[in-house]
Amino acid sequence: MLFQWNEQTFQMLAEASAYTGYDREMAKLLRAKLGGCRTLCDIGCGMGLVDLELAPEFDSVTCVDISQAALSDLQKRAVSRGVGNIRTVCSDGVKAEGEWDAVTALFHGEVAEIVPAYLKKARKKLIVVTHGSAYGTTGPKGYRVRKCCDVDSTVEWLDRHGYHYTVERGELEFGQPHRTIEDAMAYTRVFTKNAPEDELEAYVRATVTETGREDFPLYTPKKRGFGIFVIGRRENEHVS
Repeated sequence: MLFQWNEQTFQMLAEASAYTGYDREMAKLLRAKLGGCRTLCDIGCGMGLVDLELAPEFDSVTCVDISQAALSDLQKRAVSRGVGNIRTVCSDGVKAEGEWDAVTALFHGEVAEIVPAYLKKARKKLIVVTHGSAYGTTGPKGYRVRKCCDVDSTVEWLDRHGYHYTVERGELEFGQPHRTIEDAMAYTRVFTKNAPEDELEAYVRATVTETGREDFPLYTPKKRGFGIFVIGRRENEHVS
């Protein structure tokens, strides 16, 4: 993804989350796998929108990211929502210090690096959420960006290295609402690389739908595929 944390992307993701309910639904799926855990660390948390949904279930939630801008946005949202048990840490995930009942890593990092490092920080379990496929589904074909990790490559790596795990595959709606066609163009650029403007515009105009709403008259539909991997600490002492 050609992505930078700034006010535009904060607004874009917050609007997509509110419009589709994506983070609320993802939190439900994760919550079902986090039973018995009282402390949580989300590494590579970004804006922490999922963590804001999960926080009421935990004594404490630590959110780690290399972007101070994203963490500052998270802190503001936590205050506005009255969530007081989130702590933010600006750090590379591998270098982050601490141990928690559960560690989560959603859509970031190479599995060969993050699984061995993050599992050591989890007393009970590590949950890794990967992309459903190696390439995105937004933008003209041939210009869509490659994802950092996907379900099939993660399964292959975990099996090859002898890890015990469970995986749940699925997809959730996570499209983007727009005020104008120019907003739809800007959104699509985030998920493409070097796409010619004429092809980009043709794709956008063929893809966006009319919503009938005054606030967001246009919408780019998108199903976000994923795999949720649960990797237990005790079951993997032989490799960790």
